[in-house]
Amino acid sequence: MLNDLRYRLRALFRHKAVEQELEDELHFHFDREVEKNMNRGMNKEEAARRARLAFGAHEQAKEDCREARGTNIVELTLDDTKYAVRQLWANPTFALVIILTLALSIGANSAIFSVINGVLLKRLPYAQPERIMRIFLSSPDFPKFPLNPFDFLDYRARNHSFQSMAAFVRNDMQLSGVGEPMHLNAFATTSGYFRVLGIQPQLGREFDFKAEIPGNELQVILSDRLWRTQFSADPNIIGRKITLNAQPFTVVAVMPPGTEHPGNNYHSVAYGESVDLWSPFAFTGNSNQRGSHFMEGIGRLKPGVSEDQARAEMNTIMAQLGREHPGNDTGWSVLVVPLYSEVVGASRGMLMVLLGAVGMVLLIACANTANLLLARASARQREIAVRLAMGAPRLRIIRQLLTESLLISLIGGALGLLLALGGVRALVALLPANFPRAHDIHINWPVLGFTLLISILTGILFGLAPAVQASRTDPKQGLQGSRTTTASRHQNRLRSALVISEVSLACVLLVGAGLMLRTFLNLVHLDPGFHQENLLTASLSLPHARYNTDEQIAQFYSKLEASLNALPGVVSAGAGSDVPWTGYDENAGFNIEGKKPAPHQEFHARYHQATPGYFTAMGIPLHEGRFFTEADKHDARNAIIINRAMASRYWPNEDVIGKRITFEDQPKKDSDWMYIVGIVGDVKDQPNSTGAEPAFWWPQNQVPQSDMSIAIRTRSDARQVEDGLRDAVHRLDPQLAIADIKLINQVADASISTPRFTFVMVGLFAGLAIVLAGIGAYGVIAYTVSQRMHEFGLRVALGAQRDDLLRMVLAQAARLAVPGTILGLVLALALGRVVQSLLYGVSPADPLILISVAVLVLAVALLASYVPARRAAVADPMMTLRSE
Repeated sequence: MLNDLRYRLRALFRHKAVEQELEDELHFHFDREVEKNMNRGMNKEEAARRARLAFGAHEQAKEDCREARGTNIVELTLDDTKYAVRQLWANPTFALVIILTLALSIGANSAIFSVINGVLLKRLPYAQPERIMRIFLSSPDFPKFPLNPFDFLDYRARNHSFQSMAAFVRNDMQLSGVGEPMHLNAFATTSGYFRVLGIQPQLGREFDFKAEIPGNELQVILSDRLWRTQFSADPNIIGRKITLNAQPFTVVAVMPPGTEHPGNNYHSVAYGESVDLWSPFAFTGNSNQRGSHFMEGIGRLKPGVSEDQARAEMNTIMAQLGREHPGNDTGWSVLVVPLYSEVVGASRGMLMVLLGAVGMVLLIACANTANLLLARASARQREIAVRLAMGAPRLRIIRQLLTESLLISLIGGALGLLLALGGVRALVALLPANFPRAHDIHINWPVLGFTLLISILTGILFGLAPAVQASRTDPKQGLQGSRTTTASRHQNRLRSALVISEVSLACVLLVGAGLMLRTFLNLVHLDPGFHQENLLTASLSLPHARYNTDEQIAQFYSKLEASLNALPGVVSAGAGSDVPWTGYDENAGFNIEGKKPAPHQEFHARYHQATPGYFTAMGIPLHEGRFFTEADKHDARNAIIINRAMASRYWPNEDVIGKRITFEDQPKKDSDWMYIVGIVGDVKDQPNSTGAEPAFWWPQNQVPQSDMSIAIRTRSDARQVEDGLRDAVHRLDPQLAIADIKLINQVADASISTPRFTFVMVGLFAGLAIVLAGIGAYGVIAYTVSQRMHEFGLRVALGAQRDDLLRMVLAQAARLAVPGTILGLVLALALGRVVQSLLYGVSPADPLILISVAVLVLAVALLASYVPARRAAVADPMMTLRSE
């Protein structure tokens, strides 16, 4: 057996030597047979003839020997490959056009797949991530809502589905004492948070249950990045006290590199290595008051427990809590959602649309290449006819032509992979803001395997039909050079079908690009409800240790607002609890004087704080009443400003100024009420929100908040007041860190980054598709014209006008483009629901887009056909008559 294997390997890797040995052996046996025949009295010529009859065909005997040693398939494949290389080398322009077409389409597919692989297919970087679930509350008014802390404690104590459960809430901190004060992304977590994620600290320990007791919360866990950048990777960091929010915190652990935040919805921080430190969450307050919801839940299922089982048990617990705490805990259900779905759910639809789009481009490229190969097969008809006439099996012809197709496809795939290397970097740079798992997107082994697979499949897809058509060549007609054969008619029908398919797919992509463009333009041109020009924003957080009274907080922001308004070039400055489009979504329930909510519902609205200058600085218009003033202090009558959406929902067709709301169930005195003093314009939570939510603002002087966003409107470039902002803050408190200094345009730009990215990508693929479809139409019409030049010459000789010939060829182009366009528009309408979630302000069946695409596709097809049509119109009748 080993000798047999050694012989087969020698036949593969020492092919020439083995072939020479075979040749020598066959000659030896032939000469011996000739010699035997001569000894029988035959002359040399007769002896050789008899020997040839006995041995059969010399080449056939060699083929039989090759098959016997079992390497014939490999050898034939190598021979076919060498022949394919010679064919490509002999037709460099043809090869280059196809290879570049395939490289662009395969490279685009590889680049998009690298995104899908990194975002959707790669496992989350946690131990057994499929067992990690996110936990939310849900109601008719709030489909996905955070948890109440005391509800969480009951969930954790009563459930039997989760191996471990934790909750976390954003709690940014300010680090001082190690260089310049800096703002840090931070979260307060319950015990067991990292145990749920399956991550062990590289130094120290996780928080225990004692850390949840008030008074024990001055502990902190550092990220590896913060440990290295701010503390020089001090190995003795455990037990060291650092200053956070002007208080001493003890470092109890350092997390390993690659510790990724699972993402959160409430005051969101993006998934990834985006968190600097974690502190314990201490449970304070009255456990019977469960109206406040701000914690995010996460849990690890026990082995063998399903998502549905956990959801059913959690809802049973929620029903128990509803009976125990009627009012706050009634009307809620519990959502149990896989962490994977929360991390990638928002991006999945967009990525699937892009994968479909780039797949269509590849199909168009395959159709185009198949058309070119059909044309080339027609040019090689005589060669194939000769091979068939000499006895070559049809399967042998198909294998040879498929080998050529696969070689072209693999070269195109290799070049496409090189293009994908640069394309992936460009894709990552273009990705929307806070796109999940962007750092996991790169070319790796799965992407290489995908590229190889689609290269092989593509080669078979575009090469099979031309190969089969070529193998059907009639040797007699092929050798005679007949102009019109059954095979050529089959080829023409196939080529026409391929062009129609190209046109229809290009239509689908163009409709998609048009929808994405309309969505993007609608978002760009919508009225945001505030003025974006020359507006600078920043964030401040006053540490409780130094600002522990409402009066201190109110005084700080009043002084800061006055200082900022005094800066040169400043039109107006103010502070608010948030700026638009940053994900702020604080909600509160309240009572309205003289009104009752519907059963099992409540009056609710977004709530905010604002200084007197906030609305003017943001450019939010006043519709009725007044803005806040410095007179709206804690000892004045409680005032609020509401937006138009709140006024329309709760006081339709009423005079709202002076109306009152309260947070008390039984208000007894005037200070329990808040008076509406103004109505301002609506500002949506996000640009693509269906409408603005009801919202109201408290005066910062009456309901002070330590964490505020600064807004500064200037007469010219707002960046010029950055230094003035820093100086104004540091004059009041040199230990404060200023975070997120940016123009509001950057916030607005980030808010529309997803539709912009989708439009750019689909538009790019659609542009490539229509170019390829145009090339395909040109190729078919040009080939048809070349076949019919004899006919056109006769028509001219018989009196046909050149314009008639021009119209005849353009009509043929229209017969390809019109069915393709109709089919494409039908497909686009059928696929409209797939992209529905990505659209804003436009219907998938928008008639303007459908008509525009139809006109564009028909125009491109006719334009691509015009050059061949002109060639037909100038057919020379004399040349035709001479050839006859």
